[in-house]
Amino acid sequence: MTQSSYLSRTCPICGSKPPAKPEVSSNVPAETKSFESLVPYWNGFFKDKVFFSYFRCETCGLLYTPVFFTGPQLEQLYAQMPPNMDVVPATTLERTQRGYFDALKSAVPLEGGFIEVGPDVGLFTKNCIKDGRFSQYWLFEPNRDVEQALSSTMGNANFHIIHDMFGFSQVPDGAASVAVMVHVMDHLLDPVSTLRELKGKLAPGGNVMLVTHDEASLLRRVIGWKWPAFCLQHPEIYNLKTMRKLFEAAGYEVVKQTKTANYFPVSFLLKQLLWALGLRIDSVPSFGQIAIGLKLGNMLTIATPKRAS
Repeated sequence: MTQSSYLSRTCPICGSKPPAKPEVSSNVPAETKSFESLVPYWNGFFKDKVFFSYFRCETCGLLYTPVFFTGPQLEQLYAQMPPNMDVVPATTLERTQRGYFDALKSAVPLEGGFIEVGPDVGLFTKNCIKDGRFSQYWLFEPNRDVEQALSSTMGNANFHIIHDMFGFSQVPDGAASVAVMVHVMDHLLDPVSTLRELKGKLAPGGNVMLVTHDEASLLRRVIGWKWPAFCLQHPEIYNLKTMRKLFEAAGYEVVKQTKTANYFPVSFLLKQLLWALGLRIDSVPSFGQIAIGLKLGNMLTIATPKRAS
């Protein structure tokens, strides 16, 4: 079972066919391996790197995988996926999410209805409750294991937890003023359709905020194919220009773009560096609670639907 058992696709932004040669590949490309043999590589940050080859669209510039898992294969893989970034302490995750919230707060009004896709336990949304004035929350979280923690985060707010990741039909048209996706867009096979559907749920003047990896970042250029974002979970990876083209294809105009800082424990960063260099070290010295905020390779984009001319 090799490439023919997977999904073949054109560029998810413009529909162009892929070029002849990939831009980024792992030593053993995922498309040459069977699905069963890839399952052990799906989880875990410190395993051998195996991913589907990334090609650069010659029309719009998007870096994407023309061969990827099928829908049923993805359902099977995500069903057995552990909590996201559970190796990083919650305090550092909260600092990172607060930075995303501050960027949103500086650009748009924090009132009306709020949508978040993939909130997990609500590390981002808790900032909205504390410092925002949203009247109602729709939270699309398929992982039922985090429902109790997410509900606890929401407290007495008017909220709805929806276990269908993209069940936007449960949100009234025009009901939301803000929609947020943090590291969700990188995982979608059809990002344009998702943004178009989401647009119908936004009130006039509403905004969408996306946090994604930035394949044009300095870290990616330094590490090359060993960059952590090149992985089995990401069928495409954006940069500032291709993110703009994505929003334009879906009928939006970009309001704000910025590089974002992520906070990590020093010991975590050291281990990541050693693994990227090929040194398989399972333990490193502890540096206590010391964390560093670095603009390692993520970006934030805020966009609003284009007004009818």
